[in-house]
Amino acid sequence: MRALPPGYSRYRYYGRDYFFLDGIYYRFWDGFYHICRPPFGIVTAAIDAALMSLVRFSYYNTYYRTYNSIAENYATIDAQNRTIAQNNAIIAAQNSAVAEAAQTANDAASLAASLGLIQSYAGVNTQYYYQDGVFYIVNASGQYVTIIPPAGALIENLPDDYKVITLKGDTYFQVDNTVYRTVVVDGAPLFEVLGQFPS
Repeated sequence: MRALPPGYSRYRYYGRDYFFLDGIYYRFWDGFYHICRPPFGIVTAAIDAALMSLVRFSYYNTYYRTYNSIAENYATIDAQNRTIAQNNAIIAAQNSAVAEAAQTANDAASLAASLGLIQSYAGVNTQYYYQDGVFYIVNASGQYVTIIPPAGALIENLPDDYKVITLKGDTYFQVDNTVYRTVVVDGAPLFEVLGQFPS
């Protein structure tokens, strides 16, 4: 749309303006307001739980990794990963099953770094939900909060607006700034979150 009708709300997040009206988020570029996914950290009051799926993981990161560049988005992921990695390492020490696939986590982290991606980690004791390219956790008040897609998350379907991209000669899939790769788990093809392009 060239103009939004009256009554919208405006949010600024990571230096970008988002506009919210009637349950839909918009971003302005190229002279138009485009429908977009909600920014990370937004609390969503009403979600149809029947449309959401519980997220499985192929691995959890159990130690903190540093990044070459610290911008606002990096800083958020950096702080989040520091805490989650500490907690995951404690849980891994208590339960060796959590630490399985540590090599997979390390390989994925190395691949992501070689492609210029950063990774957001998942907490072992946290349930994650997915719907149409957006990942959520439930906060202490029982509300859904949008989060940065965590590395290792496995989903069955990508949203319709995904792009096929080539990085260093290999094919990946991009949704917004998140990159997925295909993996086979228990004989079924799935999409795994590999990381995000820095914003």
